[in-house]
Amino acid sequence: MPAAAHRGVAVSLTPVALESDSRAIRIANALTEMGFRSIVIEGQASRRHCWGGAIEIRSAARAHPGAATAASPGSGRWWQGVASSLRDGRLGTAGELGLYLGFRGYDWWRHRHRPGRLLPSATLYYLHSFEFYRAVLPLATAARSRIIYDAHDFYRGIEPPTAQRSFDRNRLRPFLDKLEDRLAADADAIVTVSDGVATLMQDVFGRRPVVLRNCHDDRLDRLDAPDLRTMLGLRALDRLCVVIGNWKPGMAVATAVAALARLPPEFHLAFVGRGYERVAHELELAAVRGRVHHGIVLAPDAIVPAIRSADAGLVIYEPYSQNYRNALPNGFFQMIAAGIPLVRFPLPEIEAAVAGRAIGVCLDRADAASLAQAVIASACDAGRSRADSDELAGELRWANEAVRLRRLVDDLFAVRTGIGAGASICRRAVAVAQADRSCAE
Repeated sequence: MPAAAHRGVAVSLTPVALESDSRAIRIANALTEMGFRSIVIEGQASRRHCWGGAIEIRSAARAHPGAATAASPGSGRWWQGVASSLRDGRLGTAGELGLYLGFRGYDWWRHRHRPGRLLPSATLYYLHSFEFYRAVLPLATAARSRIIYDAHDFYRGIEPPTAQRSFDRNRLRPFLDKLEDRLAADADAIVTVSDGVATLMQDVFGRRPVVLRNCHDDRLDRLDAPDLRTMLGLRALDRLCVVIGNWKPGMAVATAVAALARLPPEFHLAFVGRGYERVAHELELAAVRGRVHHGIVLAPDAIVPAIRSADAGLVIYEPYSQNYRNALPNGFFQMIAAGIPLVRFPLPEIEAAVAGRAIGVCLDRADAASLAQAVIASACDAGRSRADSDELAGELRWANEAVRLRRLVDDLFAVRTGIGAGASICRRAVAVAQADRSCAE
């Protein structure tokens, strides 16, 4: 336990491996700096340690290794095909109900049973996923703990209703929205990633979240991180463009690849993150063979050092949905911290953060020809944007967001009694009974 842990225990819960959740790492470190004993419960087991020595890690995935048996690749593909048919409603209402029952059992096991067995009593629970509320609720109610809900996205607005599959629209989304509504009503505070997402959440929940942007914390960067150009075996005359972040439906991957096809052969494009195998057919065009690189997964403390030698960074989010229209992603801040020129599509939150500085090119329209021209202009004129880029990087630092988080936590613990706190505890007591009943629905 850190010697400064005089404020009790703060438990953060993330559904993924901590190595894949840089926001959770920054939050957990900030809680340590505030004087908490900071414990993180991760939903999947991290393979790499990339968060310093002050955080304690408990992995739900390691807790019960015999809880799930590995399926053969063939059986996995068979089940995925069946599940896809059920999600599309091809087997009718009965098929959707069967899938829903299976989902409810899995959801309870993953978000209630597994983390619940690892949870210690704490003074603060910090939830990076609303599904964990059912696990922390009994302990938080008994100990009068504070609960903070951190929404990394506007989840009900990620996919437009017209793009949702039948099962998701009829069964899954209503259930998840109900869970999030419950936590949003009972949490002592709500946090999110941008002002635009905060406004969307305020319209739904009737309370405005505190905004903590995903600014980079350079104190956590590895000094011995590998250089991406070297990893890819590029020559000195080659030009490297990077896209940072896991693949998401709102990313214009095909447009970026089509733009690369219009560029001279010395230009390369690297996608740093997970999930791009889902769009491999868009990445492996003959015209760009050998110049598109994906399957590159770096630890959070290695990303910024690795991309510093890149010639340009591409932010290729489009206003695909309410959530992506208000995106302010990790990758944007990491490219700013690395000091590379930014080529991006016009999204209001990003342009508000840039505040008119000449750090690259903001396109009027998201087409391949415009993107290719912008890449050439940015890569060939990087030196002129250095001053503005350095100034912006100095402003968009995690240290500034951590001050806002500290103020929020201090305010929560300054008033430990009173009408507001008592009402929250009463709501949670009712919610405990509701959660217990819901597992039998």
